[in-house]
Amino acid sequence: MGEVVVSLDGVVRRFGKLVAVQDLSLEVGAGEIFGLLGPNGAGKTTVINLITGLLRRDGGQVRVLGFDPQTQARQVRRQIGLVPQDTNVYGDLSAMDNLWHHAALYCDDLDAAGGRIEELLRLMALWDRRNDPLRTYSGGMKRRLALARALLHDPHIILFDEPTLGVDVQGRHVLWEHMKTLKSRGKTFIVSTNDMNEASVLCDRLVIIDHGKAIALDTPEALRASLGRDIITLHTAPEIADPESLFDGLDVQEVARPEPGWLRIETKNAEARVGEFVSRVSTQHRLESLRIARPTLDDVFLHHTGRALRE
Repeated sequence: MGEVVVSLDGVVRRFGKLVAVQDLSLEVGAGEIFGLLGPNGAGKTTVINLITGLLRRDGGQVRVLGFDPQTQARQVRRQIGLVPQDTNVYGDLSAMDNLWHHAALYCDDLDAAGGRIEELLRLMALWDRRNDPLRTYSGGMKRRLALARALLHDPHIILFDEPTLGVDVQGRHVLWEHMKTLKSRGKTFIVSTNDMNEASVLCDRLVIIDHGKAIALDTPEALRASLGRDIITLHTAPEIADPESLFDGLDVQEVARPEPGWLRIETKNAEARVGEFVSRVSTQHRLESLRIARPTLDDVFLHHTGRALRE
């Protein structure tokens, strides 16, 4: 991690009796894509709003390039760009008009804004559609325009809440590539997402948040490796009533039932033991399918929280 550009130290935020963020500490380095990963309602958007100064904290410290967003809001907002969860663009206006409107509100040097708008629209592959009304744009195009808007005043840090919300698969990958390009130019991203694949592909480091608490923080690779287990997923008919007894002695660490008839088993050295798993299942059940996989971020989340992502 490079120079620390954003830091939270013991941050607390309450909404009445609800503790939305609880004793949260983390550091974000310059030039990295840092992920806030967790289910809806975990506190990710609250964290972004605390960093931008849109919300006041109830405890702890927040610093953005050394500034406190609560007492030095003007200095902080010069350094950050925000792409909110809702793509709040003007549908009847063109991309050019949307960006000029934003420039008039937020850019100090309007003489330079025209060149900056063209540069960003070309970067986001929107230049050829610059005069079309945004109601004709796809979801991915609107998200790319929202990112261009956040970059107009050339901020050091971009906060991106649910980058690919409502974006199709092709548009998702295009947007990820644009973010990686901007990272290579020195921009720092803080990305809020509940998409495990997005976090794995995009983020250099991430923190998994649940109920406002940080439950794990590291690179995606290190988080997956930290489980030290393989995942066996199998489907039988009839379903296995007592898997703990059936697989006794096979170093089973955890068993879950994601769906009727399915078992998800965490174990070490699955490839060496798979023959014995098959043998024991086949004595009383028909094995419909079996798959061995290395842990994913979903598995890391399940391991730490004991449940699937919430909607």
